[in-house]
Amino acid sequence: MILPRHGMNGFQRARNGSALVAVFWMIAVLGMVVYAGAKALETDTADGRLNRNRTYARRMAETGIEIGRHPSILLGDPLLHHDNGGGMGYNVRIVAEEARLNINVLLQRNDTLLLQRVFRSWGLTPELTSALVDGLKDWVDPDDNTSLNGAEERDYQKLGLDGMPFNRPFVQVDDMLLVRGMELLEQARPDWREWFTVFGDGLIDVNDARPELISILAEVPIERVGPLLTLRAGPDGVQHTKDDVRLTSVQQFAQVLGIYQPIIVERLTGWIQFSGPIRRIESTGFMGGVHRRLVLITQADAALWRGEIPSHGPQA
Repeated sequence: MILPRHGMNGFQRARNGSALVAVFWMIAVLGMVVYAGAKALETDTADGRLNRNRTYARRMAETGIEIGRHPSILLGDPLLHHDNGGGMGYNVRIVAEEARLNINVLLQRNDTLLLQRVFRSWGLTPELTSALVDGLKDWVDPDDNTSLNGAEERDYQKLGLDGMPFNRPFVQVDDMLLVRGMELLEQARPDWREWFTVFGDGLIDVNDARPELISILAEVPIERVGPLLTLRAGPDGVQHTKDDVRLTSVQQFAQVLGIYQPIIVERLTGWIQFSGPIRRIESTGFMGGVHRRLVLITQADAALWRGEIPSHGPQA
């Protein structure tokens, strides 16, 4: 069949139009492919940069640990801090591990008053506080008798958790997360690990203890702790330096805080100390905005525990 000339032109135009549409479609598809590839490359580059920063931050933290553990290093030594000026370095802090609450000792002595005060100060309800304290007690005690608000084997079995509780002291602080209800504390207070230890004799070294813990120990408002912090920091006003002033007696501790009630002073005698022998070396390495914190706990130069813990940003 022979098409009219004008029919042939119409057909050609239609075919050319279809080809043009196909070209535009191919350009669009290629554009999307190129865009997707660029985004993937950008993601890969970002991931690679993050991984590199994490690696170097850890290396910096490890360097700080090795420097901090050297027997000749003293408080205030400039080697405890390093910044290359390009966003990479480390900060090391050396404190007494006993500046924390020994969870095992408190539970084994059934001395849970401090635990209750701490949990309540964090805003936990009385019900959750009681459940946590009793649950922690049931975890470490050797029997299967359930405390009033605690949990023993049958309670964990209902949650699909067999073989719990372990009925022995905690080996490390993170083991506390296995206790029923601790996930709620994790949500409410992500830095709760900073308050606890499993090392030491249970007496709290108030020369390194955090202000909030001192406030709870002494039953005074946090504002009353200010003069004690100033005294500890020494003339330069910075703690953990060479001129730090160390408290040496319960009487001195109580006097600086303005505590004169004999019953409180007597209670403090069973709770505090002034020269814990266990060292906690914390080294925070940083690189490109990434921070990683390593901890080494030693006693008489022997390592008791080493590991990485969550970092809550730059370390002072």
